[in-house]
Amino acid sequence: MIITDSTSCDPVLLAQYVKTHYDEGWKIMSMFASESSPGATVNVVLRRGGEVMWITSDVTDSYPAVTAQIPAASVFERVIYEMNDINPEGHGNLIPAIYWRKGDGHPLQKGPYSIGDEIRIPIPNNPIRGTGVFEIPVGPVHAGVIEPGHFRFSAAGEPILHLSIHLGYAHKGIEKLMEGPVSRNRINLAERISGDNAVAHALACAHIMEGDAEIPERARRIRVILSEMERIHNHLDVIAGLCTDTALSVAASYGSEVREELLRANREIFGSRLLTGNIIPGGVRKDLTGEDLSKLESAVMRAGFGAKKLESYIRKTPSEVDRLETTGVLSKESALNYGTVGVIARASGVISDIRSEVPYDAYGDLSFNIACRKKGDVMARAAVRSDEITESVSLILQCMKDMREGEIRTDFETPDGFSCGIVESPRGELVHSADIRDGEIWRYNIRDPSFVNWPAMETAVMNNIVPDFPLINKSFGLSYSGNDV
Repeated sequence: MIITDSTSCDPVLLAQYVKTHYDEGWKIMSMFASESSPGATVNVVLRRGGEVMWITSDVTDSYPAVTAQIPAASVFERVIYEMNDINPEGHGNLIPAIYWRKGDGHPLQKGPYSIGDEIRIPIPNNPIRGTGVFEIPVGPVHAGVIEPGHFRFSAAGEPILHLSIHLGYAHKGIEKLMEGPVSRNRINLAERISGDNAVAHALACAHIMEGDAEIPERARRIRVILSEMERIHNHLDVIAGLCTDTALSVAASYGSEVREELLRANREIFGSRLLTGNIIPGGVRKDLTGEDLSKLESAVMRAGFGAKKLESYIRKTPSEVDRLETTGVLSKESALNYGTVGVIARASGVISDIRSEVPYDAYGDLSFNIACRKKGDVMARAAVRSDEITESVSLILQCMKDMREGEIRTDFETPDGFSCGIVESPRGELVHSADIRDGEIWRYNIRDPSFVNWPAMETAVMNNIVPDFPLINKSFGLSYSGNDV
């Protein structure tokens, strides 16, 4: 992704500078710190439509917090504090966001880091107190096979008065592992940031490595096909999961069957159920034969039909409609304040989609509608996912139509400088950023959409009852692993 504008500013003025742009319609895509000599650099990546701005500010050990001006910056600055030991003064809530440990140093510093004396930082109690108010800790270990996350509720009876979400249990140190020579292939690592979004993360990484190289048209179309296949199976998983959580058993079983058929088709056509190993820098690894295209058309048509039938099960069941509507409402104002992205934002009336605003690969040559709703409840999020499946089927069929023979990869050179890989993953706007110096990645930053969407859930559950939480959580469809890079 080409940065359309870049600038630097005094750290004392950073918060006001970002706020001025925010008021002009720019939103924070990513914010992170990297070491410089001396001190460190705070990087802020903003986007307005198809424009991307990179703001840098050289700091020593502290700077006035951007959070004081823009609440969406809060979680970014918490990570800067714990991972880089840079204090955003005036933040007001600098509890850990990812790491939750104290030791001799901070993980993303360049100097030596000892883990010998590390201790786990205790999770704080919720601030709400009073007669009849109970604190309910849930997790981090959960039933089933979902990943670890700790949820701390304050409740008076069943109504939820407050929720604090504490993650970081799946922290893997991937940003640190990404550092090193640009010649090293990082796609395998990128695919494992969040396994069910392997294509999206691989694409974002590949875009950085490729610079401004011209990717062959056939490869660009196959990339879109892979991206939309990934979107379909993710959305089917969430919609079927909603039916499971509300005991709509027939619909849940049907939705799971439709998704399983699609995953088996992925395995047969692309060699992987979750489509790993297909994206490579410069193109794609595997071409599609005529037989593959025929199987693909059949698979996506069945998935599209299945999604519509699954939606009809939900719409025609009054008890299910009653359960989903008005549950877990996230207002448009809250969605904007938290900087939410993807389905969560679009279900609350925030119309934004990277595929349309910053087209990549073959998306600029294709037509599709941006699915959205306004109510911001569980039903709205399910409806947006169902509509997006329909659009994904259309995009795949458009890519297949008149797909010309040609190369599927090209040579490239990774340029020095700062660059971003921005894609619309199934969960929303995904941003990889890299500072490349003398052929080495000095700093690599990953901003998964879940990172900015998790905080919004703390607001969406308010005034719902505790048994509603699993349903709201599933409707958000977030990743623990993608958050805990």
